[in-house]
Amino acid sequence: MQRIYLDSNVFISLFSKELGRNLCGLFVEAEWFFEQVKQKKHFLILSDLFFEEVQKQTYLSKDEITAYFKEQNINFETARIKPGLPWKKFIARGIHYSDALHAATAIAFKCNCIVTFNIKDFEKAKNEIKSFEPSDFN
Repeated sequence: MQRIYLDSNVFISLFSKELGRNLCGLFVEAEWFFEQVKQKKHFLILSDLFFEEVQKQTYLSKDEITAYFKEQNINFETARIKPGLPWKKFIARGIHYSDALHAATAIAFKCNCIVTFNIKDFEKAKNEIKSFEPSDFN
């Protein structure tokens, strides 16, 4: 069982039926990933920032988002972003503010990795937290 910090873009891709590079279905990768999480009984960690970003893009409420995971029998935990997280060290490395918060939250909540479609955004944090695209997660 792993604790996986979920970047909002994976969930947004699922609900928006997004296409990615070479017109591949990012939503198909997201569906596969969520099925793997369910089968292997991993835990998804969903932060305040995750909910904020998903709501901004999909207009789904926090209750609607968590209802989806409950209906799918996917284990999840909500993570409140706490003051004092060490996000500034990631900013100093050139990581965008919101991604720095994601990385710091993932570490604070003892996640094994971050799953995202934007691996490059977390490249400068790779010594402290691994990141995978949904299709590369195993």
